[in-house]
Amino acid sequence: MKLAFCLYRYFPFGGLQRDFLRIARICLQRGHEVHVYTGSWEGEQEPGLFIHLLTPRGWQNHSRCRSFSQQLSTCLKTEKYDLVVGFNKMPGLDVYYAADVCYQSRIKNSKPFWYRLLPRYRQYLKDERAVFSPQAQTQILILSPMQGEEYRRCYHLPEERFHLLPPGISPDRRAPENANEIRAEIRESFNIQNDENILLMVGSGFKTKGLDRLLLGLAALPTELRNKTQLWVIGQDQTAKFVQQARTLGLESHVHFLGGRHDVNRFFLAADFLVHPAYHENTGTVILEALVAGLPVLTVDVCGYAPYVHAAQAGIILPSPYHQKHFNLALQALLLSPLRKTWQQNGLAFAQLSDIYSLPEKASDFLEQASQSWATLNFKEFMQLQGQTYRTLEGRRTQRILIHNQTYFIKQHFGVGWKEIFKNLLQFKLPIISAKNEWQALQRLQELGVMTPKLKAYGRRGFNPARMQSFLLMEELKTMISLEDFCRHWKTQAPSVVLKRALIAKVASIAKTMHENGINHRDFYLCHFLLDPASLSKAQPDLYLIDLHRAGLRKKIARRWLIKDLAGLYFSSKNLGLTPRDYWRFIKLYRQEGIYDSISKEMRFWRQVVKCGEKLYHAHAVPR
Repeated sequence: MKLAFCLYRYFPFGGLQRDFLRIARICLQRGHEVHVYTGSWEGEQEPGLFIHLLTPRGWQNHSRCRSFSQQLSTCLKTEKYDLVVGFNKMPGLDVYYAADVCYQSRIKNSKPFWYRLLPRYRQYLKDERAVFSPQAQTQILILSPMQGEEYRRCYHLPEERFHLLPPGISPDRRAPENANEIRAEIRESFNIQNDENILLMVGSGFKTKGLDRLLLGLAALPTELRNKTQLWVIGQDQTAKFVQQARTLGLESHVHFLGGRHDVNRFFLAADFLVHPAYHENTGTVILEALVAGLPVLTVDVCGYAPYVHAAQAGIILPSPYHQKHFNLALQALLLSPLRKTWQQNGLAFAQLSDIYSLPEKASDFLEQASQSWATLNFKEFMQLQGQTYRTLEGRRTQRILIHNQTYFIKQHFGVGWKEIFKNLLQFKLPIISAKNEWQALQRLQELGVMTPKLKAYGRRGFNPARMQSFLLMEELKTMISLEDFCRHWKTQAPSVVLKRALIAKVASIAKTMHENGINHRDFYLCHFLLDPASLSKAQPDLYLIDLHRAGLRKKIARRWLIKDLAGLYFSSKNLGLTPRDYWRFIKLYRQEGIYDSISKEMRFWRQVVKCGEKLYHAHAVPR
């Protein structure tokens, strides 16, 4: 497998960079060819990697990022790779390793409105959308559930595009057998007395990691406690601002900037506490590194890996919103806590029992799998896929296809033409010109908990509404049976009362959820419910709703669309031998109120539903 790994900058002390290198090493060990595209490489070059140094131009970071992406695009056109993997957000990626938080969400929550007018914001948002837009097929490797929720909330993407990786702590971060000797050696070299406390902060990007918060907390300690407390700051970043802050707070003799170091694990053993009050933090790998070294932690809940501190019972987590006063009190409590030894032992036990080391292996596993799947297909290849045709209409086709021994359904739209568009407009209907409508409806229903086929990919190309092309790829629902076929013989072979009532309740629940949230199906028939036979023993069997090509998405559904959907259900159930009591049960569950109240208040509405359903039945139903 030939891989392209892309990142703006490599230096040895960044968390993203360390993850990149460990994944690249695993891929090399497995016999893959790894090419690295980067704007700079600091430190020793890794044997086996093909490193391509680009020369991004620009005075500011965002303009250099734009230049880097343009140069990378040119390179990728001349070289063919099985997968293009990005460790920063940029266009043209097959897989994105999400080491950063959601930029759009962070700016919305932390910057004034005018910030969004800046070229910097527009460029970074453009790069993020190139990865997370619905039209992109980029697969996303996330590092914490919290991170995935934030991206899905912001971009409304299907869950199937996100793949959660376990943490990837290097095993050498665990405390060795001679940990006490290393601790004594380091503390002696810094002339640290036994009764002194050492606070440790580790990370490149002091502003993001909350170093200013930590300095304020240190200055707020009682004088006697502050005099016995030192702060070591390890990381590669600009220090002038924080040196000045420490001087202003009278902390010059308490704060020591040690720069970026390769032996940071020795300082985990020598310190007494790790403090990590970050403003925002995708993961906070240093939190786990501290825990496995037996170092208690004080952090904040915005860090993706903060829950591990609670799981290990090895420190303190401050809840949001952040208040400096609360942090000051927590820092003092940390230094005076009698639980220090217990926290240390809990962290060491956690290191032995938890799988927090396998990120590079799991990431490499995913890359190997992705290189053999639909994820690497481009738009043209999706539109050219051929398989078993299930339906062909003017301008679109539905097929069952096989890709690397996996079966999917694909709906391909080739353009509806102006005739169809004008026909719909003359009938006062909005024409459906692409798969976007169904893609949005499926996403919305999945968010609401309604079972639908799992979305795998969506794409659209073109601006001319008459010739616009698009596709929607979905996982095949195997071993399913349509509700119409399952109930076909009920008139002559009555089902059990329990089963019939369970299915009525499930259909009513789906209809209620859909309509209350502004969605109408427009082809709401029993044949568009698929039943999982294996779930028949459940109180409510599993029903999947399909064929939402014409679905309407509105803030509130007009009465006529409710009538149309419910009439479709009534029409498709006419030959099943249902009793008036069964229909009343449906109305009661759909409206969630007593049947007499519902009928008396909405007599005209339900009469219109029956009238419309009878009209459909006499026009289309085949006698049985």
